[in-house]
Amino acid sequence: MAIPIRSVLRGLCLPVVLLGLPAAWAGLLPNYSAMYAFGDSLSDTGNDFIATTPTTVPAIPPSVTPYATYWKGRFTNGPVAVEYLWRLLARKNNAELLPFLADQNLSNKTSVSFAFGGSSSGVSTQTPMGFTVPGLLGQVNLYSQAMAGKKPHPNTLFTVWSGSNDYLQNITYSPDVVVGNVTTAIRALYAQGARDFLVPNLPDMGITPFAVAQGKGALFTKLTKQHNALLEVSLRGLSYQLPKANITRVDVYALGEALLASGLVSADVPAVEYLSPGTGAVDCLFRNPATCVDVTQNGYLPPFLFWDAMHPTTQVHGAIGTAMFLSLMKRR
Repeated sequence: MAIPIRSVLRGLCLPVVLLGLPAAWAGLLPNYSAMYAFGDSLSDTGNDFIATTPTTVPAIPPSVTPYATYWKGRFTNGPVAVEYLWRLLARKNNAELLPFLADQNLSNKTSVSFAFGGSSSGVSTQTPMGFTVPGLLGQVNLYSQAMAGKKPHPNTLFTVWSGSNDYLQNITYSPDVVVGNVTTAIRALYAQGARDFLVPNLPDMGITPFAVAQGKGALFTKLTKQHNALLEVSLRGLSYQLPKANITRVDVYALGEALLASGLVSADVPAVEYLSPGTGAVDCLFRNPATCVDVTQNGYLPPFLFWDAMHPTTQVHGAIGTAMFLSLMKRR
């Protein structure tokens, strides 16, 4: 589902506006009391950071001075898209989407991210940073173990956003394998009682500074399009095969195109290079995290698409989170 850029920009005001809507409008808004997120660094709210804190200096992603290129365990300079989405759904600007590793007892929490940065769509992934994390299918296994046979609340949203690292880390170039893992994850969650799913497609991997620097922009754009086309067909098929499932699709690829075409954001220079030029912070995460440096998180920042060589800024995450919310509204 393509979201018009004007709708996204209007939606950026939603966190403030929603609190004052008349009760008669309540039926037009998505109504979820819980949310579980699965995926990679685009949805990780601190799992990698918690996992690596006991063994690695700096913990990944580097978020503590003197290595604080990133913000509070996120692979960007602020909250990620699913956090913005949950704030909109909860109608609270301070609503938290806690990392699973912060407290593995799900009975204590209604909003949890099972996502791990660097993860693929499979069971487990050896990250480029040298540690192993659960892949998408492994995260579903973690959820299953934590639930211990219990069913989720009927008004629970499950976000499943995975696949980029399979290609970017050269794990596989086969969309059949990656999309197959995504649909397997959805089926497994459905079998355990999940009914409401939000599944974004992949942003254009070919325009990331990481891909451009390797001369592989065209290849990764082609893989992105192949993946997204197969994902669209597969999700439509799942909607018929899982009759009680509500699957909301979000066209993040089209959103990225619209943002760039509007001239409101630039993909030419990563924000870190603007804020800390010549320090190597722009790719320190991938090269040597110990060389990361403190980068200003709350200063003036022009509208850049990318924070580092691969990850979007929190400002772009906010636009994606808004697009997710608007996609859910269109299902009402």
